[in-house]
Amino acid sequence: MATFFQRLRSAQQKHDSWLCIGLDPTANRIPVGIDVETFGKKIVDATAPYACAYKMNLAFYLAYGPEGMQALQSITAHVPDEIPVILDAKFGDIDYTAMHYARAAFEVFGADAVTVSPYVGMDAVKPLIDYKDKGVFVLVRSANTTSNDFQLWPSEQSPLFRYVTAQLNTLADTHPEQIGITVGATQPRDLTRLRCWAPTLPFLIPGLGEQEGDIALAVEHGITVTGIGPTINVGRTIIYASDDPGDFDRAAAATAHKWVDDIRAEREKQLA
Repeated sequence: MATFFQRLRSAQQKHDSWLCIGLDPTANRIPVGIDVETFGKKIVDATAPYACAYKMNLAFYLAYGPEGMQALQSITAHVPDEIPVILDAKFGDIDYTAMHYARAAFEVFGADAVTVSPYVGMDAVKPLIDYKDKGVFVLVRSANTTSNDFQLWPSEQSPLFRYVTAQLNTLADTHPEQIGITVGATQPRDLTRLRCWAPTLPFLIPGLGEQEGDIALAVEHGITVTGIGPTINVGRTIIYASDDPGDFDRAAAATAHKWVDDIRAEREKQLA
């Protein structure tokens, strides 16, 4: 049975892509007359040749109520089997509760990996990695500016997120190919430091596109020493490339293609 990160590596190689497409539907931005499920499936059909993964943010589907839950299940099942799906839920609770989060993510919604917030400790992570073929991206350094209030404590030289990373390195020794970290592209200095502190942990990198993160550093420091590329997430810039009900999917495909080309060009530039 292949692990999540083995499947991710395979998809990256097959599509020559480090692009993860964030499928986060917002009611006031979806083209008029298109329901959330149709929107997601059409985006998947159009962009699958360019994606190494899809990331679904649970909050956007919860906002639609029961329709959103059904759409999340249906869109996830619609993604081609060779492309893994990340449920971006940022779960973070004690182990008894985390067991139920794991069941919801992997058995109910059919995700291949999930994001986790580690504030309650490794109890939030361990029940999720009991599913040996699944992956967990632990939030270490987020893209928003107010994260500094907690994540840089007690100092920039020895921040809390460095200690969290050390704990994840230890856990990954006993659970190889299951644990990655989330680090925002809007934190370029810390993205660089985290690759030094965690050379083997795969990165999920949000914060590009509308958040204007640094693509060059995401490419330069994203890859692990074992050759797994970063999962570079771009959402709104791709899925809302057009609000025309007749061609929003084609516009998304063209934008995804450009992002893949830009990432490839950056890789080639750094190898030159």
